Amino acid sequence: MAKSVLVIEDFPATLSMFKQIIETAGYEFQGVETGEKALEVLARKKFDLILLDIMLPRVDGFEVARRARTSRFNRATPIIALTAFDVADITNRCRAAGINDVFLKPFEVDNLIDVINKHLMAP
Repeated sequence: MAKSVLVIEDFPATLSMFKQIIETAGYEFQGVETGEKALEVLARKKFDLILLDIMLPRVDGFEVARRARTSRFNRATPIIALTAFDVADITNRCRAAGINDVFLKPFEVDNLIDVINKHLMAP
């Protein structure tokens, strides 16, 4: 069975692009557009990886990550933050929220696949 990736992204066109990338790489894709919906899904299903936009309306990516770390299903699931904010403290804020890796937008698709593979192939 293919490993599963949850993508949390509030722009439908970007979410659709991630769907194509994830499925082409051979992984099972599930996408949601809000932090609230992400929390609902994370409370009932385990994923092998989470790609998480930081800047979401209402419930932001930091809060989603913090709450994922308390989920019985996704406590140890690798989380990769997706952000356009290349500021000095973004990595520290992400780590404090329980995020494993930070990936900056815009990005090269091959680089994103490499990061995804790195986390999904890790023992």
